Amino acid sequence: MNSIITAQPTKLVIDSEALRKGHAFEDFIVTLFNERNFVLLEWRSDKTASNGVYPASCSYPDLEFKNRGKLKHRFAIECKWRNDWRDGGVYWAERYQIVNYLDYQNQNRIPVLVAIGIGGVPSNPDRLFITPLDHISMYTHVFESHLCHFNRNPKQRIDNAEQLKLF
Repeated sequence: MNSIITAQPTKLVIDSEALRKGHAFEDFIVTLFNERNFVLLEWRSDKTASNGVYPASCSYPDLEFKNRGKLKHRFAIECKWRNDWRDGGVYWAERYQIVNYLDYQNQNRIPVLVAIGIGGVPSNPDRLFITPLDHISMYTHVFESHLCHFNRNPKQRIDNAEQLKLF
């Protein structure tokens, strides 16, 4: 049963600056992954018709990778860049989006990670956190202290799945 939840029926307003920043951060995340050890399976774009209609895939995580290792683990990543902390943390998603990501994780039986970049520019954030969705799925606003265990050096490439603490 497909339980993708969409926002209330309103006309979707496209913010081209937000889309540009989102794409730049997604590109940053993709380039962190060592292409010898990971295959990029999906890079979903946020496309919307002028009447506000958009494909169901816009509700899925932004990226999907497969580890080239012996076990060929698949995982998805939702990318979020924010200019700064707000109220001691970051508002990373609306409740319906979180439900969609959880449904995607459960239906596809693959872990979903959330990459959160803070500060700098989307293509070169000052801070980077890559956390399992399950760790923050109960919050639309997550505190910095709750993310600190998943802090990563944004300059360090990801060479293997073990660095993501998934498998």
